[in-house]
Amino acid sequence: MHKICFFLSALAFFLMAEVQNVEFLAQRMVEENGTVFANGSIVVHSERYLITADRAEYNTQTKDFELFGNVNLFRDNDEVARSEHLLINLEEDSGNFSNLFLFNQASKLWVECGNVSATSEMYLAKKAVVSSCNVEDPDWKITFTSGKLNKESSFLHLYNALFYAGDLPVFYMPYFAFPTDDTRRTGFLRPEVGYEKNEGFSYKQPVYFAPYDEWDLEIDPQIRFERGHGFYGAFRFADSPYSNGRISAGIFKEKDAYATLEDLRNRKHYGYGLSYDRSRLISQLFGNGTDDGLRLDLNYLNDIDYLNLQESGSNNFDRLVTSRLNYFLRDESNYIGVYAKYFIDTDQSSNDHTLQEMPTFQYHKFSDSFLVNNLQYSIDTQYHNYYRKTGLKAQQFELQLPATLYWQTFDDALHLSISENIYMMRVNYSDMSNNYDYGQYFRNYHTLSAYTDLAKAYEGFFHKIFFGTEYIIPSFEKQKGYLDRDEFVPINTEEKQIAFKFKQYFYNSVGERVLVHTMRQPYYFKDDDYRYASFENRIDLDITPSFSFSNELQYSHQNGEIVKSLSYLSYRNDIGKFYLSHTYNQNEDNNYATLSAESKIFKNSSIFGEIQYDIDGSFTKAWNVGLAQSKNCWDYKIVYKEDIAPKLTSSGKASSVDKRGIYLLFNLYPLGGVKYEYSLAENSKDL
Repeated sequence: MHKICFFLSALAFFLMAEVQNVEFLAQRMVEENGTVFANGSIVVHSERYLITADRAEYNTQTKDFELFGNVNLFRDNDEVARSEHLLINLEEDSGNFSNLFLFNQASKLWVECGNVSATSEMYLAKKAVVSSCNVEDPDWKITFTSGKLNKESSFLHLYNALFYAGDLPVFYMPYFAFPTDDTRRTGFLRPEVGYEKNEGFSYKQPVYFAPYDEWDLEIDPQIRFERGHGFYGAFRFADSPYSNGRISAGIFKEKDAYATLEDLRNRKHYGYGLSYDRSRLISQLFGNGTDDGLRLDLNYLNDIDYLNLQESGSNNFDRLVTSRLNYFLRDESNYIGVYAKYFIDTDQSSNDHTLQEMPTFQYHKFSDSFLVNNLQYSIDTQYHNYYRKTGLKAQQFELQLPATLYWQTFDDALHLSISENIYMMRVNYSDMSNNYDYGQYFRNYHTLSAYTDLAKAYEGFFHKIFFGTEYIIPSFEKQKGYLDRDEFVPINTEEKQIAFKFKQYFYNSVGERVLVHTMRQPYYFKDDDYRYASFENRIDLDITPSFSFSNELQYSHQNGEIVKSLSYLSYRNDIGKFYLSHTYNQNEDNNYATLSAESKIFKNSSIFGEIQYDIDGSFTKAWNVGLAQSKNCWDYKIVYKEDIAPKLTSSGKASSVDKRGIYLLFNLYPLGGVKYEYSLAENSKDL
C-alpha cells in the first residue's frame, strides 16, 4: 500500500509539473509510450475544473485528458456537466463532449445534446434542447439546430430555435439570444405590447446600453399606431463612490386626428429631468466630524400626458410636479441648509400664478450649554424667497432662540425644565394690491415642563409609561404692517396654554413590542368657548407577528368632529396578505380608502386585488383584480384594471380619462418576458 501511495504522489507531482496546477488521481495508473492509462475513481483537479470519471487517459505530449464513463465536470463552482465521453485540454480550456447534459447554477438553465465541442471561449452544440424547468417534463423548452454559449459573457446564441409550451410547438425563431446570468450588459429589455380602443396597437421596445460600470443608458422608443409615436430615455451614472445620478428626457408626438378627437391642448408632450445624490461634496475639506449632502430632483414637462405615456397602466400622479434642491453642511455644533422648490401645476395651462419657494437658507446652532451644563440654548434662522411671475411675492426672515434650564429630582423620577423663547419674523412684499409693503412680528413666551418616565416588569409583559405636561405663558407680542397668513408660511402665535402628553409601551415576555399608545391634549386659557385645542391620539398595535393595526387622529373640540385620521390594518401569513387603509384630512380635502388583498389558491398560484375609493366624491378612483402564477422557470400575471388618468384639454381645463384594461405580464427565467396591455373602453370628463 505504501508503494502505491508513493507512486500516485510521484505521478501527481509529475503531472503538476507538466500541466500547471493540475492533479490527476486514480486507483491504478500505467504509463506506456507517453500515455498514462488510469482506472478506478478518476479525479482531475485544476484551478477551474474538478472532473471525475470511471476511466481516463492522459497524453503527456499533447496534454490532453480523455475520460470515459460517468464523466462529471464542475467548472468555476457554477457549471455542472455530465457526459459519457470527454476529451479536454486544460491548458487550452478546450475539448469535446458526447451525450452532454450541462447545467448552469446561476441561471438554472440546462442544455441537453448529443455532441458538444468547446474552445477557450465557447461551447458549440448541435441539435440540442435548452430550458430552466424540470428536466423530465419541462413546462417550456427550446430546441435548436445549432447554438453557442460564451463562457466568459454567459451569453447563449440559438439558431433555428423552436419554442415549446410543454410538448406543443408555439413559434419558430431563426435566431434567438439571451444572457444566462444577471450581469449588466448591452441589449434589448422586455418589450411591452398593448391595445387601447382609441390608440390602437402599441409597442415599446427598451434598448439598454451598459458599456461601463460607471454609467448606463436606456432608450425606450414606442409607437401607438392610432395615436402617435415618441421615445423616452434615461442616462444613469455614478461619478464618485459617494454619488449617483439620473438624466431623463422624452417626447411624444400626437397624430392630429387623435389630438382633435380627445380635445388635447398640446400635440407634443415633452419633458426632462435630473436627479442627483451626493455625499462628501466638500465636507472632507473641514476635517472629521463634518458631513454634507446634496440632493437634486429637477423636473420639467409641458403637460401631464408626458408622465401618462411613460408607463402603461400607471396614472396616479400628483397634479403638482415638484423640483427640489436640498443641500446641507453640518458639524457637531452647526447646521447650514440651502433649499429650493419649484412647482408645475399640471391642471393649469399657465404656471405664472403658481407660488415658488426658491431659495431658502437656514442656519441652525445645535443645543449647547451656556454658563452651566444644564442651561442649554439653540439658534435657528431662515430666509425664504417666495416668487411667481404674476401675483404677490415676498421675502421672509425668521429667527428662533430658545434657552432651557433642565434638572431632575426624586432620584431622577421627575424631570423639570424652564424655557425662554424668542421668535422674530419680517416679510417684505412686492406687487401688493394695497399700501402695505412689509410686515413684522415679534413674540416672547415662557415654557415650563415636567415629565416622568417609569418602567416596570410584570408576569408575562413589560410596561413603560411616560407622562408629561408643558405650560406655555406668552410674555410679549408685537405686530407691525401686514401679514398674509394664508399665502406664505403661517405664524404660530402661541397662546397661554397647558398641554398634557401621555405615552406608554407594552412588551411581551420575549421583548417584542406589542403596543405603543400616545395622547396629547392642549388647553387654552382664554375667555371664549373654544379652550380645547385638537385632541391627538395615536395607537400602534401588533396584535400578532402577522396582524397589526395603527390609527392616528385629531379631534377638533371647536368643530365637534374628527379633522384628521389615518388608519391601517394589515395581516400577512404564508397563504396571503390583507391591507386596509383610510386617510381623512379635512384641511386638504382628502377622504379616501384603499383595500388590497392577495391569497394563494394553489401552491404556486395566487389571486389579488386592490380598490381605491374617494369617499367624499362617492366614486372609485382605481381598482384592479388579477391572477398570478409563479414557478421556478416561469411566471405570469394577468390583471383587469380601471383607473382615472388626468389630461389637459385645448380649453386649458383639466380633464380625466376613465381607462379600463387588461394587463398581462409573462416571464420565462432567465430569458425575460413581455408586458401586454389591452384597453376595453375609455371616456373623458372634466375634473
